[in-house]
Parts: sequence; C-alpha cells; structure tokens
Amino acid sequence: MDNIISISPTLQSKLYMEHLQKEGKKVYNFGLGQNSVKQPELYIDLMKKYAHKKEYTSSQGIPELNKTLKTMYNNGKMSYEILVGNGLKELLFVVQCAFKGKIIHVTPSWVSYKEHIDILERNDDLIEIKTSIENKFRVDLNVLDNVLQEIGDEPKMILLNYPNNPTGTCYSNKELESMAKILKKHNCVVFGDEIYLNLSYNPKQRSLSYYIPELVIRGSSVSKDLACGGYRLGWCAFPETLGKLFTRCCQYGSSVYSCAPVPIQYATQELLENQELCTSYIEKMKDLFSHIIGELIPFLDNTKIKYPGIEASWYVYLDFKSYKEGLKKIGVQDSIQLSHYLMVNYHILTVAAQHFGDDSLSLRFSLVDFEFDLEKEDIKDVNIENMKEGFQELCTFLDSLK
Repeated sequence: MDNIISISPTLQSKLYMEHLQKEGKKVYNFGLGQNSVKQPELYIDLMKKYAHKKEYTSSQGIPELNKTLKTMYNNGKMSYEILVGNGLKELLFVVQCAFKGKIIHVTPSWVSYKEHIDILERNDDLIEIKTSIENKFRVDLNVLDNVLQEIGDEPKMILLNYPNNPTGTCYSNKELESMAKILKKHNCVVFGDEIYLNLSYNPKQRSLSYYIPELVIRGSSVSKDLACGGYRLGWCAFPETLGKLFTRCCQYGSSVYSCAPVPIQYATQELLENQELCTSYIEKMKDLFSHIIGELIPFLDNTKIKYPGIEASWYVYLDFKSYKEGLKKIGVQDSIQLSHYLMVNYHILTVAAQHFGDDSLSLRFSLVDFEFDLEKEDIKDVNIENMKEGFQELCTFLDSLK
C-alpha cells in the first residue's frame, strides 16, 4: 500500500479501507461521499418490477421519465428539454465536451470537474475562480464580474455547485440573486449542479434558475437525495433558450452511451410520481443528517480547527491552518500529506483539499460512516459511534501537535 497516495482520492479511501479491514483494524471512514442511508423500499420493489425492460431508448430518456421530469421543471417562466444519462457525472462530461467557449470552475469544486477538462485537453479554455474560508467559500462578485468582462463576447459557461461539495455550504437566495444579475449582464451560461439542492437545510432554498431561467442548465440525479449512487441515473434540464447546446449534447450522448439503463428509468419515473413518499423520505434524511452533525461537530469546539457552516448534506470542510507549525514538525506541509498521515497513523480516511483544486491546508470529512433505514428506524437510534471515535482520534492527533 506504499503507493496509495498516487491514485485517485476516492479510490484511495476505498482501497485503503478494505486493506485495513482485511487486517482486522479499526477504520474511520470519512472519505467517501456515498449516501449510506437505505433507499426507499418502493424503489427496490420497482427495480424488480421493471427488470424485464431491456429495449434501447434515446438519450432523452424513456417518454414516461422525460414527461415526469419536464413536469418537475417546467414552470410559468420556462419550459425545459431533458437529457438523461448514467449519473450526473457523465452528463457533466458531455456538457463540458459539447460547450464551445470558455469554461469557469469555482474552487474548491468537485474533483470530476477538473478531471473532465484534463481528459478533454481543454485547459486553455478553463478559468478557475478561487474561494476561501475567509469568505465562507462564496464567489467574490467583483472578481466574477471582472473575469466575465475580460472574456468579453466569447461564449462562456460557469459550473456552479450549490449546495457545494466539498464545503457543505450554499449560497443564500439573496446571494444567488446578486450573482444572477452579473451572469445575465455578461450572458454567461450556467451549469447548475443541483445534486444536493433538495438536501439544503434552508426550507426556502431556491435554484439560481429562479432568477435567470434562460441561462441555467439544471442537473441532478438519484445519487444523493434518493441515496442511490450506484443506480447511475442522472438528468439535465435545459431551458428552451439553450436549444442548440441541448441538441449537441443529445447527439454526443447518443454517440457515447446510447441511453441510461432502461429498468432504472422506469423505476425512477414511478418513484418520482409518488411525490408524497419522496418528499417525506428527503425530509427525514435532512433530519437525520442534521442530528448527526449536531452530535459530531461539538467534538471540534475545543480545537483550533476552522470550518464553514454546514448548510446542506453531510460534508464538513476542516481547515487545519492554525496547526501549520505543528504539522511541519511531523513533515506535513500540504493537504495531501495531511490526509495521508491521518490515514496511515490514525486510520482516518478523508479527501484532501488539493483534489478539489484548493491549495489550503483543508480536508473534507464525509459524515456517512453508518447504516440506517429511514422508513423503519428512529433517528435517535442511529449508530454513529464509529464516527464519534474517529472525531475523538482526530482530537487526540490535534492535541499531539500543541
């Protein structure tokens, strides 16, 4: 396992966890972003119900799912066309491939954004806007305005993930409204990565599309709020104003993957039609993670760790800058080294900030190291003892640096 630091961060966590477990060692898994909550029982039954479906369909999805998704997104302001793929990651790749012009990433950002740019060899088209804990990882609107002004009339698209992975933060509606004015001023297309939007702890949280529907592609999937990452089903809702880009993405999708798994499309369509069940499931999930966060975050109260507020989902992004001198004494000078040190010496698995395009001394902790059935168990009975022990181990490590 000596070369484990050289492989991808998520695979690194998974492989090292399996390695330690085979040796019978305790592991504190804060590395993977997979939602560990059991999916709705109805979803499992529907997967069985439609297992016989095996025909090809288009990249726009089976007609039934396409119609259901349009009903979800269409409103008095805008009508949408739907692109369906094998998870949102695949669709993000297709859109970054199909869009002709400058592409803007706001860092720290999900690892795949930049990986796609590297694969496509489009680094000359990439512009990165950095954020930091000092402004709670919000885009400086003056910087955004200047960047867009410098690009000028050339086509441009910004990838905006809200709520955000890895930071767990989300723009307020007021912040989104202010940002929308600048984006509209410069006619900047937005890929709105809304995969965590339903998991915002603000019950009145809006999409950026509320303010500039003509410019925002809305992306989501079943991975996070329905806890089914391995089902690999995602979608993008393109406003009718971006018809040319939508057509090109459909062509690319058809050429690359043909269609998403048909049985899963049928099962998802019928599940989404059961709005009462989906809403109840997601609300219980937010209550669950809110409870877990409330149990774990107090461990950090007596440390010098800094972190932004957790405004959605299950991520907390910890800044170790206050321990910089102590870390230097043990040979740790950046986030990858820090993540590796905790992994090897304390069996704490995390993802380093550098993998998210952030050069700060930060780590992402994903609070999903448990199993739970929302439909059968009481939230107060969730077993998070392993995560509590992991946070205690983290505090022990921090104490050793003083």
